[in-house]
Order: sequence, then C-alpha cells, then structure tokens
Amino acid sequence: MEADLYSKVAEYFKALSHPTRIKIIELLSKREMCVCQMMQALNLDQSHVSRHLMVLRANKMVKTRREGTIIYYSLTDENIINIIDEVKNIFLVTK
Repeated sequence: MEADLYSKVAEYFKALSHPTRIKIIELLSKREMCVCQMMQALNLDQSHVSRHLMVLRANKMVKTRREGTIIYYSLTDENIINIIDEVKNIFLVTK
C-alpha cells in the first residue's frame, strides 16, 4: 500500500512538471474558465491547452461543468495552489 501511495504522489507531481499546467492551475484558482478563455490568457492554441487539461483531469486536479456546448474547468481542490505557492516561495527565498 505504501509503494502505491508513493507512486500516486509521484504522478501528481509529474502532472505539475510543466509550466503551462502550473499557469492553468493559477488561472483556475481565480475563477472557472472554458478552453477559449485559457487559450486567450495563455496565448496558446486549443490543442495545447486541451492536452494540458487532459493531464490535469487524469490526475484529478481539475473538474468540468457543461453549460450548453461550453465546458468550464475549475480546480478539484483549492489546496493545489498552496502547494504551488510554497514551491515558488522556496525559489524566492533562496535568490
């Protein structure tokens, strides 16, 4: 059981290992957004944003809500932003 837990934790951090995914999480910490809004905020095309969202969804970091034809994304757990902020603080303090 312990090895399985370590594997899950490692996969979770692996999902955070791309700067764009961290930016998406930071955007979603402010409000829910659709892919088109994220595309504009990140200056990326739809396929790139969707690929990163797929990784975040697979790791249960984001969830979806459908409104008509539009799918909105939000954070599954707001504590993820605390993890990112703590790691960012490590680098700000050690400068």
